[in-house]
Amino acid sequence: MGHNVSVLSDASDDHVLRIVEHINGKAEDIKRASKNLTTLNIVLLVALNMADELIRLRGEQETICNQLETRSEELIHLIDREGNGKNIPLRCA
Repeated sequence: MGHNVSVLSDASDDHVLRIVEHINGKAEDIKRASKNLTTLNIVLLVALNMADELIRLRGEQETICNQLETRSEELIHLIDREGNGKNIPLRCA
């Protein structure tokens, strides 16, 4: 979009480059879809879209973590119930 920004980060140069490329790609997508937007509006839409994506991914992560916790608890109860305090040999299928 014609602007250069200096970025200071503890992350590797490759990581920062991936972030910059991701943001630039999002900006170009928005610019192509809406030709009359100002640079500020494009940047705001990129930020809103990325925030939306982050919030959705956090929700998905929470759901997956909850499912993993539930299944782990079920397995622990099953092992406790079936094992009756005995060592159950692990078998590979």
